[in-house]
Amino acid sequence: MDFSLGEVLQHFTAATWAIAITLTVMSVASVGVALNRLIYFMRAKKQSQLFAEQVAGSLNKAEVDKILGASGAEEFKFSYLARIVRDGLVDARDLKSKGQDLTDLSTVESAMGRSLAEEAEGMRKWMTILATVSSTAPFVGLLGTVFGIINSFKGMEESEGAGLAAVAGGISEALIMTGFGLVVAIPAVWLYNWANANIDGFLSEMGNNASEMLDWIKKNKAAV
Repeated sequence: MDFSLGEVLQHFTAATWAIAITLTVMSVASVGVALNRLIYFMRAKKQSQLFAEQVAGSLNKAEVDKILGASGAEEFKFSYLARIVRDGLVDARDLKSKGQDLTDLSTVESAMGRSLAEEAEGMRKWMTILATVSSTAPFVGLLGTVFGIINSFKGMEESEGAGLAAVAGGISEALIMTGFGLVVAIPAVWLYNWANANIDGFLSEMGNNASEMLDWIKKNKAAV
C-alpha cells in the first residue's frame, strides 16, 4: 500500500472532498479577516497618533475651531481619537448654544461613550468569522474523520477481509482530515486572541482619551 498523499487523495469520497473544501474556505476566510483587522488596526493607530500631534498645539491654545476642522479631515477618517474629540466638542458646543454653562457634562460624556462603543463595534467587525472557524474547524475535521472510517469499513466489506490494504486508505483519509481540521483551527484561535488583545488595548486607550477630553472641556469652558 502506497501511503503517499497522492495515493491517499485517490481514496477521498465526494463527502470527504466537500469537508476538505469547507476547511480550505474556512482557513482562507480566517486569514483574510486577520489581514483585514491588521490593516484596520494599523490605520486607526497611525491616524490617531498623527491627529494627536497635529492638534496638540491647538489644544494648548484652546483653538476649538481648528481642532474640529482637523477632526473632520479625510486623512483622519480612521482615527478613533479624532472621532471621540469631535463628538465631545460638538456636544459641548450644542449645550453651550442652548444657554447651559457646562457645569453638567454628563451628555458630553455619553456622546464620547457612544463614539467609543461604535469604534469598538467597528474594530470587532468580522471577528465572528474567526471565532466560528476556531471553534468549529476541529468538528468539521472530525466529520471528515468519520467519513474516512466509514470508507475503511467499506474497503473491508469490498475485499472481504481486514488486512491493511483494505483499511489503509480510509484510515489515512481519516487521519488527514483530523489533522486538517486542527491545522485550520489552531491558527484561527491564535489570530482571534491576537485581535481581541489588540481591541482591548484600543478600548483602554480610547477610554483614557475620552476621560482626558472631558477634563479638557471642563478646564476650557469659555473657549468651547
